[in-house]
Amino acid sequence: KYSIAFYKDGRLESQSGKYTYKLSSDEFSKAPFRKMFFFKDSLQYTHLVYSSDASKFVVVSKEQVSDIVRLATLSFFFLVFIIFSITLYTLIWLLKNIDESWGGWFNINRSLMINANKILYKTRIQFSIVLSVVATLLIVGWVTYFYIRKEYSDQQQDFIKEKVRTVQQSYEKRILSSGIPDPSDRAINDFNQFADVNATHLNLFDVNGKLLFSSLPKIYDLGVVSPRLGSKAFIHLSMLQGSEFINPSEKIGSFVYSSAYAPIRNAKNQTIAYIGVPYYANEADYQNKIGVFINTLINIYALVFVAIGILAVFLANQITSPLTFIQDSIKKTKLGQRNQPIVWSRHDEIGSLIKEYNKMIAALEESAIKLARSERESAWREMAKQVAHEIKNPLTPLKLGVQLLEKSWKEKDPNFEKKFERFNKSFVEQIDSLSTIASEFSNFAKMPDTKLEKLLLLPVIEQARNVFTNTLNAEILIINTSSIDLIVLGDKDQLLRTFNNLFKNAIEAARVDTEFVIKVKVFNDRDRVYIEVEDNGKGIDESLRSKIFVPNFTTKSSGTGLGLAFVKQAVENAGGTIEFKSMSDVGTTFYLSFPLS
Repeated sequence: KYSIAFYKDGRLESQSGKYTYKLSSDEFSKAPFRKMFFFKDSLQYTHLVYSSDASKFVVVSKEQVSDIVRLATLSFFFLVFIIFSITLYTLIWLLKNIDESWGGWFNINRSLMINANKILYKTRIQFSIVLSVVATLLIVGWVTYFYIRKEYSDQQQDFIKEKVRTVQQSYEKRILSSGIPDPSDRAINDFNQFADVNATHLNLFDVNGKLLFSSLPKIYDLGVVSPRLGSKAFIHLSMLQGSEFINPSEKIGSFVYSSAYAPIRNAKNQTIAYIGVPYYANEADYQNKIGVFINTLINIYALVFVAIGILAVFLANQITSPLTFIQDSIKKTKLGQRNQPIVWSRHDEIGSLIKEYNKMIAALEESAIKLARSERESAWREMAKQVAHEIKNPLTPLKLGVQLLEKSWKEKDPNFEKKFERFNKSFVEQIDSLSTIASEFSNFAKMPDTKLEKLLLLPVIEQARNVFTNTLNAEILIINTSSIDLIVLGDKDQLLRTFNNLFKNAIEAARVDTEFVIKVKVFNDRDRVYIEVEDNGKGIDESLRSKIFVPNFTTKSSGTGLGLAFVKQAVENAGGTIEFKSMSDVGTTFYLSFPLS
């Protein structure tokens, strides 16, 4: 990374690193004398010049980082930030959706299913493009890594092989006339000089594998390495008569290095010794080069990943823009009134879809007009029948009571006052019944007059529960697992009556032989709040389940059959949905959901 040079009296004394310094210090001493300063040259190097006096100074040089490398590094950190953010979001989401019971896992599965179904088509296209490119890059990178690794290993093997052959030939020429010298200070010094000339570490073993000379004798003297030729090398060279042997995995403790061995022959072509060339720098050099390669690969892939992400967003928007246009047009479509057809100039698959859609809305408009007319007539007929039926029930006892009172009056009955008092109480009850019927029909008729406002949902549920607090043999439990204030846009009176109706219906469906409990579970995700009203009552008969939201339908001997019809209308007015599941003699659960405001 860094190159260093030392100048004295304007001349280069020494240098290290890959930068090539000039012999003269003119380029560093043009400016007035300063103790330390920076400057850049035309070779894209930055130099730090430090001097203690005008005659001596040191130069430290470093190659400037290119804009591409800066961008790649920035992309890498951006990628790391994205991965960290996704991991953190996942952990937070898991902590919010899991508890110590198995119910937590159920909530996770439910949330995953709900969120998976909410993924946009545009997002799926983006994810598919990015995933395909990333998978391709990973495969190519993995193959490239192993190829580079093998290629570099082969280069090392070739280098060591050439080195040991050169050393073998040189040493054979050196001892051709005199033979292997006996161990002495002079012989050791000559061997060390020979190793220095060849710029490598050397070991010389006799034909029995015993060490004779070494350019690094201390590692043998201290017992770090055995003073014997390795067993693999000895077998290969001595017993199998190999011309050379390379062991890429010799070890000193956990340190791994390569060694090459070759036989030393005399003038009669007889093996008189074995020479070894240990290459201690190979593992560090290998790890360094592989590290540089992996770092470069990651930076490049990070840059490509960011570029592909941007490209995926652009392509997904281009692909889904017609669908967005159709979606916006469909949102404006309203049944029962005239809708403008969608205009699309291109004759492609989207054009065919729009053409069929335009035909469909034209047919639907005509059908909707006919259906609305028919439904209005049918609804008024049914409503009139129901109103007449409900009014007749209290009118019959009223008529009989009046007739009996009239008869007693005419006959001067002495008990007339007692009869009048008794019938008067009955008349008031029947009139109250008529008033209740009129109020229920009036309230149902006023449903379109909805006053929407932002309100906290939980207090509404608690207020409805308090109405039934003193109900015998019935308990209403509210289980709230949400950690935020649940604010929805709705009509407070309608929502209060909604939960009143649900609790009232549940209590009326209670079994006399069991302790009756209503569980109200409240939870939410990012966009909606979910309420489950579960009871352990009689349940709803399977044949009646499809009709319970129909106005005027009731399973009780008394009542207007408007309660659940009102509930459904009130929930939909608040932008919500309502569904239910029921099992006979087990209970019923209503599932409500509202968008968070």
